[in-house]
Amino acid sequence: MHDLIIIGGGLAGLALAANAARAGADIILLEARDRLGGRVLTHQTGAGRYDLGPAWIWPGMQPRLRALVAQAGLHTYPQHEAGGLMFEDASGAIQRFARSFGQEPPSLRITGGISALIDVLSAGLTADQIKLSMPVERLSLAADHVRVRTESSEFTARHVALAMPPRLAAALTFEPALPRALQAHLQSVPTWMAGQAKALAIYRTGFWRDIGLSGSAMSQIGPLGEIHDASLPGADEAALFGFFAWSPAQRAAQQDMLADAVCAQLARLFGPSAALPEALVIRDWATDHWTSTSLDHAPLREHPTYRPLDWPRPWGDRVLLAGSESTADFGGYLEGALAAATAVAEKISINREFSLF
Repeated sequence: MHDLIIIGGGLAGLALAANAARAGADIILLEARDRLGGRVLTHQTGAGRYDLGPAWIWPGMQPRLRALVAQAGLHTYPQHEAGGLMFEDASGAIQRFARSFGQEPPSLRITGGISALIDVLSAGLTADQIKLSMPVERLSLAADHVRVRTESSEFTARHVALAMPPRLAAALTFEPALPRALQAHLQSVPTWMAGQAKALAIYRTGFWRDIGLSGSAMSQIGPLGEIHDASLPGADEAALFGFFAWSPAQRAAQQDMLADAVCAQLARLFGPSAALPEALVIRDWATDHWTSTSLDHAPLREHPTYRPLDWPRPWGDRVLLAGSESTADFGGYLEGALAAATAVAEKISINREFSLF
C-alpha cells in the first residue's frame, strides 16, 4: 500500500509528488496523458521552447514560484513590449499607438519555457513513481485506504490527492457515491484556461521590430483578441502569439479556415510579411478532454474566485483536491498550483518543512 496516490501530473501534482518523495513517502503519480505537465505545454523548435499554455509569471506577487525558479537555477526575462501597439476596432479600422500600454505588474517569462518547471520537479521522481497514459476511472473507499482503479490496473493508498480541475474530479466514479450537493459543486467550478486557445506564429525574423512595433496588438473582431511578441532571446527566429477572442463554438464552426483567419489578421496588423509564417501552431484547450468539459465552453468574462473545499466524511479523511482551482491563493494560476500542493502536503503531514516552496 502506498502512502499517497496523486492523480494528475500537472504542476500541482508534480510539486506534491516531488515534495512527498523527498520526505520519504511512498508515492505514485497517475497521469492520464502520455506526457507530464497538464496545461503546461511547449512547442519545440531548434531555437528553443515556446509556451502554448501559461507563459508568464509575476515573481513579486508569487512567492512560491519565485522560490522554485530560484532554487532550480532558472532564469527569467521580461516580456518584450518596446515599440508601437496596434489596435483593431469592431469596424475593422486599425490604429497604431506610439507605444505599447505595458503590463502592470510587468510579466516575466522563463528561459526554456514554463516546461522548465516541469522538468525540475519530475527530475526528482523515479520512473517507478510515474505512470503515464493511466486515466483513473474509479475510487473505492475502505476503512483505512482508498482503492484507485484504472482500465487495466489497481492501486491502493492511505491518501489520494486529486491534482485536477474539480469538473474532471466530478466525472470519476466514487464508491460510496459522493453527496449530490458535493457533486454539483464540483461541476460548478470553472476550469481556468479550459475554454481558451492560443496561436503561435514563427518567422525567420522579427520584422515588426524593424518597423518600430512591439508585436503587441488588441482586436475587437478577432480571431485573436490579444497578441504579443513570443520571440526567444538570442534565437535565430522570431515569433508572435495570440489569445483567441472567438469562443470554442466559433472556433469549432470555422476550424478548417482558422489558420487562414489567423494569418490574415496578423497581416492586417503587422503587414504582408506576417501572412506567411514558417510555422503556425494552434492549441485549442477546449478540445483537450483531460483539461476541459463541455461546461467549460461557456466563455468566462473574468477570472473566477476559487476557494478550498473540504469534503465531508468519510471521503474527507482520505481524499483531497490538489489542483490549482482548489485554492483561493492565485487559484487557476501556476502559483495556485503550488499553493494547492503545499496545502495538501501540510494536511496529510507528509512534510512540515516545504523546502521546495
